[in-house]
Amino acid sequence: MTPVQQPPAIGSLLARRTGWGRSDAVSRILAAAAAPGVLSMAGGIPAPDSFPVARLAEATDRLFAGSAGSGGSAVRALQYAPTDGIAPLRELIAARASATGSTVGPDRVMVTAGSQQGLDLVAQTLIDEGDEVALDDPSYLGAVQVFRRAGARLLPVPGDAEGMRTDVLEQRLLAGARPKLVYVVPHFHNPTGAVLSEERRRHLAALAERFGFVIVEDDPYGDLAFEGGRLPSTDVHSGRVVRLMSLSKTVCPGLRVAGLVAPAELIGELVAAKQCGDLQTNTFGQYLLADLLGDPEFLPTHLAGLRTLYGGRARAMETLLREQLPWLDFERPRGGLFFWCRLTDPRVGSDALYAHALAQGVAIVPGTPFCIDEDGSRVLRLSFASLDGAQRREGVSRLAAAWEKALADGV
Repeated sequence: MTPVQQPPAIGSLLARRTGWGRSDAVSRILAAAAAPGVLSMAGGIPAPDSFPVARLAEATDRLFAGSAGSGGSAVRALQYAPTDGIAPLRELIAARASATGSTVGPDRVMVTAGSQQGLDLVAQTLIDEGDEVALDDPSYLGAVQVFRRAGARLLPVPGDAEGMRTDVLEQRLLAGARPKLVYVVPHFHNPTGAVLSEERRRHLAALAERFGFVIVEDDPYGDLAFEGGRLPSTDVHSGRVVRLMSLSKTVCPGLRVAGLVAPAELIGELVAAKQCGDLQTNTFGQYLLADLLGDPEFLPTHLAGLRTLYGGRARAMETLLREQLPWLDFERPRGGLFFWCRLTDPRVGSDALYAHALAQGVAIVPGTPFCIDEDGSRVLRLSFASLDGAQRREGVSRLAAAWEKALADGV
């Protein structure tokens, strides 16, 4: 009688790629923001008072007021929709993209479940195991995770206040590096706050045309400049650009609706990849956002309010940090949601400070998850966006107490 073999353990059946991009950094950030009693300076969580609640309620009422019959607006909003998104929203995203970059039509637009899905779809569509992806070092940790899970070999490129050092990228290309794509956060980079300069955008575009890679521009913070305007997208200089156009930071993240703009040769493949994953993006949210963005007065007024709100919070936070945390060094944020800080006292690293801060009831993000080759042990990211004045003062006070505890433990 043939002996019965034990079936393989479920864990042994996992695909290899499940371990390539594994990181709990994002989940820890989101969990910290939701934990009772914890003041979060961790995630890029928008201020709750920034959400256009009344305007969304009005849009919802309008949607359901037109519900009569099988073709009514409410019925359409509750039904399946095309994989690439409803036509009115795609048209509005195309208009927005054309106003901030090269002219595009809705045929090159797809609506995604947040720009993070767009990033994942780009990786699925372009990256084979072993392909190179160039990106800033440090870089957005969600992008690092996506590219690693796709099996990419990361090509870290240093940066400064003007963004990615495209001269260094060029040197590596001339030395034989051949990335399939180059990933950038052009405005108020996450985590460093850098803004990719006009000169470097032109240079990056020229390199894309010469060496044949795709530029992936992830731009959730471009409308959150505290002074001055935004620079045009790199796609005004090259047709090899994919734009990820988040609405999470400028409207609200809970709807999980964003835009993606891609070259004509690529958009169909991205839509096919999305169809395999989730068929379509939240229809109801698409109709709500189409209502908001279709109002020519809404977005300019709303964005002006956001810039005032976040600019004021950044300046207030800067004052507190300089007064109470002299062991932190940072540049004044020009926009976005973050301070990128360096610890000047060698006795405490960012991982130790993170642990002590959490014990004191304040969440921060140590620098290591953002870094590829760079040393992240002495840098950290702080968000100033979601805390009100009293919470901000208490949070900085708790962080000061965490520092003293960390020092005591290290002695």
